[in-house]
Amino acid sequence: MSKLHDLHKMGQSTWLNYMRRDYITAGALRQAIADGIQGVTANAAVFAQTITQHHDYDQAIGQQMAEGTPYRAIHERLMVDDARRAADLLHLVYQESNSWDGYVSLEMNPALAQDAKEMVATAKHLLHGIDRANAMVEIPATLPGCEAIQTLIADCESLNITHIFTVTDFERAAQAYIAGLEHLLATQSTWRILPTAVASFSVGAIDNAIDPILRKKDRPDLCGKTAVALAKLLYQRYRQIFKGPRWDQLVRYNARPLRPKWTRTTPADPTLALTHYTNALIGSETITTFSLETLAAFIKNGRPTFSLTQDIGGAEAHLDALAKAGVDLDAIVHHLQAQYLAAGEEQYQVLIEAVTRRSVALALAA
Repeated sequence: MSKLHDLHKMGQSTWLNYMRRDYITAGALRQAIADGIQGVTANAAVFAQTITQHHDYDQAIGQQMAEGTPYRAIHERLMVDDARRAADLLHLVYQESNSWDGYVSLEMNPALAQDAKEMVATAKHLLHGIDRANAMVEIPATLPGCEAIQTLIADCESLNITHIFTVTDFERAAQAYIAGLEHLLATQSTWRILPTAVASFSVGAIDNAIDPILRKKDRPDLCGKTAVALAKLLYQRYRQIFKGPRWDQLVRYNARPLRPKWTRTTPADPTLALTHYTNALIGSETITTFSLETLAAFIKNGRPTFSLTQDIGGAEAHLDALAKAGVDLDAIVHHLQAQYLAAGEEQYQVLIEAVTRRSVALALAA
């Protein structure tokens, strides 16, 4: 039994933000699942780095070229294939958890974040390609994203709702999720298991944006605390939204709440322990997402104790202290969504270009 299993007993799920071909085929993912990992998220950055620096995908790229797949479409085939392989390894977790966990989540092109119809079409295309019940596609919590969320949930598709940086982002996504479930139940009678979704709150990104401002204001004592404070308040709001008559009506049909999922949990500040966020955000009905680095650190130094509901007053006091220090928290965190979507779009293009370059190199070497 590992510390991850201790978190499971406390009601917190443990997912891994890492997926590449060799990690799957060499047995490392299978071992991670045995050690307590219950889900996997993939991102363009890991794929691009792997294709640029390793040979995991050379054979698969060659096969796609032989089949006539356009260079700029090969990356999608590779990602879908990896997602399918990971989903198969996670299927037992999916079954044993009664579809609570055991998911693989795949990123779509962030360039679509402002077009609801394109997001819906692309999500369905990717999920059809993966063809596994325990697959999710990422949808950002933009205004068009929330429109897509409602449509996709109503069509019985499970989602990883991303780019959540504020409690308001979470509330908007939660209302879209609930409305989608209500529409599904009102219009369809063929579903076997209701779809589910998770809400990825970007923890480390918040402190990365706030802490440099605090240092300039000579308030280093407030650094490394804002993200945890916001996460604690988001969790309180989560518990308020997913109770009461409206939600109880959905629970009768075995609806699942939109669980907060803590992501970007590797601190950028080298003075903070790698377990800073994972230790501070332990609570039931949540998911913590590990990088390989934070996973190793938590297994070694993690403290599996309930922390998410502790010192809510302190979290509120910290936000008051930010305001008194002249930090416009709302303006900063609301800007983060657009900033990270732009960065994600750029990284996705890096992936496409990396696959194209490797495809050309393999063709020339043949």
